[in-house]
Order: sequence, then C-alpha cells, then structure tokens
Amino acid sequence: MNNKIVTNIFSMRILKAHTLLALFLILGFGAWSQQNTVSHNEQVTIVGSYDPSINEAFKINLKPQTKEIELQQQDFEYDFLEIRQNTSVGSNPIKPINLRSGRRTKKFDNFLMAGFGSRISPFIDFYHSSGKKGSYNFNANFFHYSSFNNIKDYSPSPFSETSAKVKYSKFLGEHVIDLGLKYGLKTNKYYGFKPDEWTAVDIPDQDLNQMFNLVKARAVVRSAYKSQSKLHHTVGLETYYYFDKHNTSELNAKVDFDLHKGFDVVDVLDYQSIGLEGKFDFYSNNDSLNNLSEFFVEVQPYFKAKYGQFSFVAGLKFGYLSDTAGSFHFWPVVDVNMNIVPGGFSIFAGVSGKMEKQSYLNLTTENPYLSSVATMGWLNEKMNVYGGFRASIVQLVGLNFKVGWKTFDNMAFFINKAEYLTPSLTPQGPLNKFETVFDNGSVFYTQADVSFNMGKDLKLLLGGEFNSYKLDSLDQAYHKPLTVVRFGFSYLIAGKVKVGSELSFNGKRYALDPNGLAPVLVELDSYIDLNASVEYKINEDFSAFLNGTNLLNKNYDRFYSYPVQGFQIMAGISYRF
Repeated sequence: MNNKIVTNIFSMRILKAHTLLALFLILGFGAWSQQNTVSHNEQVTIVGSYDPSINEAFKINLKPQTKEIELQQQDFEYDFLEIRQNTSVGSNPIKPINLRSGRRTKKFDNFLMAGFGSRISPFIDFYHSSGKKGSYNFNANFFHYSSFNNIKDYSPSPFSETSAKVKYSKFLGEHVIDLGLKYGLKTNKYYGFKPDEWTAVDIPDQDLNQMFNLVKARAVVRSAYKSQSKLHHTVGLETYYYFDKHNTSELNAKVDFDLHKGFDVVDVLDYQSIGLEGKFDFYSNNDSLNNLSEFFVEVQPYFKAKYGQFSFVAGLKFGYLSDTAGSFHFWPVVDVNMNIVPGGFSIFAGVSGKMEKQSYLNLTTENPYLSSVATMGWLNEKMNVYGGFRASIVQLVGLNFKVGWKTFDNMAFFINKAEYLTPSLTPQGPLNKFETVFDNGSVFYTQADVSFNMGKDLKLLLGGEFNSYKLDSLDQAYHKPLTVVRFGFSYLIAGKVKVGSELSFNGKRYALDPNGLAPVLVELDSYIDLNASVEYKINEDFSAFLNGTNLLNKNYDRFYSYPVQGFQIMAGISYRF
C-alpha cells in the first residue's frame, strides 16, 4: 500500500471521527435546550473555581492508562506531572489530592504547569474551571508530554501523548445534564530490538511507527431528588472512535441506565430501595484482515437496604452476548458491609461477576506495542468472591485490606511476536510486537494500603498487591503483575519546600520467547523503581519544581524485549491565576 493510499485512509478516518463528534454534540445540546430551567436543588454542590496544589500522593506503577471522561464528579481531579519511567505511551502518574474551592479566600480558575526533562521531554498541563452556582460548571484540560531520547543500542524510541478534554454540567432544578468530550493522540515506536543483532532482517521504518487517535463523547442525564420515594434515574450515552496508523479501528457505542426508588418493605429496616440497572454495549472492530460487529446487553434488578450499622446490596445480573455464537449469562451480586465502629472500623464481603470487552482501546492502553491485527475478546468474570476491612484511627492512620478469588473465562495475555523473520532453516526475528492469547482459570488476589497523616506536613503511604494465577492451558500469566509493593512520603518544610519520594518494587513476571524450534519460558527480573521530587513555593501563585525518575538508572524490562529509559531530571514551574 503506497503512502498516498495510507494518507487518504487516515484522512477519511479523521473525517469520520469529526462527523461522529458533531452529530453527538447536536443531539446532546438539543436535549438540553428542551429542558425548562428551574431553581437549583440544594442537594447538588457546585464547584466553580479551582485551588490547585502540587501532589502529595504517590505514583502508581500499575497498568498505564489515561483517565477518561468522568462526568458524574463535580470536583476536578487533577493528575500531576505524568513523568514516564519508560518509553511507552502509557504513563505512571503522580496523583495529587483533590482540592475544593472555598478552602481559601482567594480563588483561582486556571492552573498551568510546564517543564522540560533531560530526555528532551517537553511537558505542559493546563486546566481551566468556571461556573455559576446553581446554573452550570465547566472544566477544560490540555495535556502534552513527549520524549525524543533513545535507549542505547536499541531501535529509536520516541513517544508522545496529547489530550484535550472538556466537561460541562448544567443544573436544572431536580435534574443535572453532564456533557463531556475528549480527543487523545498517542505516538510511539516498536523499538523492542537491537538492529545490530538483526542485520539480515529489513523492517521498513513506517512499520515501526504507531499512532493512536481517540475521539470520545458522553452525555448523562441524572436526577437530583431530595426525597427517596421518587424514582431516581441516571441515563448515559457514550461513544468513541479509536484508530491507529495501520488500518485498525474500533467504534463503540454504549447506553447505560440506573433506576431506583426507595420505599418501606418491612419496618425493621432503616432504608430500602429497589432498582434496575443495565446497559447496551456495541463494538465494531476492523483491521487489515478482519471485520467484526458484536454487542452485549445486561440487566440487573437489585435491592438495597440498611439497618443500623449493617447494609447490603443483593441482585441478579443477566446478560446476552451477541458474538459469533451468541450466549446467555447470569451472575449473582451480593455486597454486605458492617460498621463495627462507626467511622472507625468496618468489614465487608461480597460476590459478583461481569462480562467486559477486552477492546483494542483497553489492550493498547495496557500494552501500546500490541500488533494491529491482534485478537480481541470478551472476558467473562464468572465469579469474584471477596472480603476485607477498612479502618481509620483518629484520622491519622488509614487501612484498607481486601482479599478475593476470581474465576474467569477468556482472559487476554500478551506474548511476543516476530513479524519479520530471517531467511534461515530456523526462522527467527525481532520480538518487538505482541499478540494476545486467551485462557480460562482463576486468580487469588490480595490488596492492602496503609496511610499515615502526621499533621498537614508529613504523609506516608505503604501498599501493595499480590496475584496468584491458575490457568487451564498456559504455563504462566504472561506479562501480568504478580507482586507489587509501593512506598512513598511527602514532607512540607517551613510551608515553602515540599520534598517527596516514591519507591516501588515489582516482583518477577513471565514472558514467552517464540524464537527457535520451541517456545521458551522467560522469567523477567524483579526491579525497584525510585523517584524523588522537590517543589519550592515562591509565592502564593507561583512555584518551581524539580523531579527525578528512575534514580537507580535501571533499564529493566516492563515488557519482554522492551527496556525502559533510565534516569531523568525534569524541571519546571506551576502558576495559578
């Protein structure tokens, strides 16, 4: 396929995405214009201006992903500097606390953060918030981060991530309309090989380039009644169009709803509610080899109740998947919570299940080096049994612990793939792309976090997770995290200088090397990632920061054959106005 044809296809996809976006806007704002404006219901809290601050929480080294539109939340959640510890499109963000207006006398509607890193890495993040109490709330965000440095001996590894998001909420008395739009662009290269080791293999440079485009929109209408006896309702419409540089695209359209009404069933209960929720989820996937359309319909009647310190939810979820075969499914849903010490200690337990698409968007967010013709599938989480506790000690110490066991069908795992082979009796090639394999099985998991707030100046966090898989066919859960431990702290000195550090330990993981006469199991080494930051508050509005990532300068493998970049320093400023 020549460059002209590729360009035409790419242009047609851009036009298709923009047309979809325009139609969505017309429908969304048309629905809004038909509503009558009435006085604001005080059950809804309006947040107009924004009072930002530099992060004092800690980076999460889990699967890289970008936050999507979340229209249900009125307060802006700001993701601090998304510094990569690797060259993947995904990020490992350092998250700040949420701040609400009204905590200080002076309010700010705009926040700008900009910096430049030693990997030739420009960074900018701008946020705007405005609104009128009782009328509307508007948020906008622009983000860009890129790197043009390369890893020694490996194929070039630049990447970039850019996004623009807007969220608008209109308050109409006893109803709220939320609208959201997002455009995202990510680029990277399939750099996971050393060219000097594969001189007999000729890979066109255009085949090493990848680019992901995402256009996403969501509209939600939700009630804001004071009385529980009314029929509370939430109805949402969401769509996105996602396509890459290699003739692969994904169109999704989803309608979801939740209807519930409180009333007296028995006198012994403090609160009772019966509800019905569900969704219709449609996908159309196209690549250079396959075209597939499928949908999933789900309905769940449920009952919620509360008696004293005891509360529970019980329901039954029904689903129909229209794939190549078509199948019916159902899952019990039970969640029980007991407040042993009100506000201090509670225990919980439950059982649930679900069906979800392992979409091209989700899979390439987790692993941006996935082949464009990889197989997608639906994950059936047949049963998830869990329990745990939450505790708070005089607002100084917080504990969260959860343990569970899941059984599943058709979970996706990543294995390396050689698309370009040597002309030899035993063909081999660079393992710089991945394909998906699916298996059934179960996983035992544990999650725990402990936080310490020693006054307003010192904060500590210790947490981690453990996963143990048992699979029907595969030897290991390829490229899935098994053991992760995180530790971090932040300390404010004299109200001017904030220092922080984060350390994460990732245990062994497994991969499969398909080169040779038979595939070989590979154990990826465990690694420690250490990061640190310093922020100096010059005045009330202006600050300067200095961050260091991967301070141990280790080129560990996040994925097999994909080492991460080493040490980086980034300096910058933040300004609110």
